Amino acid sequence: MDLAPSHSAPDITARLRMILAGLRSLMGYWGLDGQIAILLYNRTGQIFGRLDRMLVRFRAGKLRMGQPRQGAVRRGGAKAGRGPALPRKFGWIVGVGGFRAVGYRSQLVHLLTTESEMVAILENFPQARRVLRPLLRALGVEELPWVATAPRPPKPRRPRKPRPKPEPFKIPLPRGVITWARRERRLENAKRRLGRT
Repeated sequence: MDLAPSHSAPDITARLRMILAGLRSLMGYWGLDGQIAILLYNRTGQIFGRLDRMLVRFRAGKLRMGQPRQGAVRRGGAKAGRGPALPRKFGWIVGVGGFRAVGYRSQLVHLLTTESEMVAILENFPQARRVLRPLLRALGVEELPWVATAPRPPKPRRPRKPRPKPEPFKIPLPRGVITWARRERRLENAKRRLGRT
């Protein structure tokens, strides 16, 4: 996606293009891995393209209301054979980009919270929030409550099988040895016999 400035673009689109193009221009100075830099470069272009199309449809009154995803499956990191994936740590772009990345983060948050069209889109169309959420999380944005990802529901614990109790250790007694329990049993038996007679 080409993010070169365009004089005919609306103000919001031009500012969004400038912010994302600024982030792209700094990637070479951050010392990112080449594949990670390419992924981030392409992802910012995709975000701009999708938001630009949403803005066009919103102004034309053709943007449909999307449904929030319930119980969406979270994707893990890179799997074997699928190549690298972008880091998932909150604020990782600021960690590698320093104060320059913080500057672009502030500009982006200001754009999303002050422009009436962007505020209306983000409040009423959940698909716009889904598009922006990964980038805002990577930039460490905490000002917008919908950036935080809902916590995962706790996994139900499997009931543990009860372990069999070990049998008490018994010492075999030789015949003829009368223990207290044997003596009591003999007395009880004798009483029963006497009661019958």
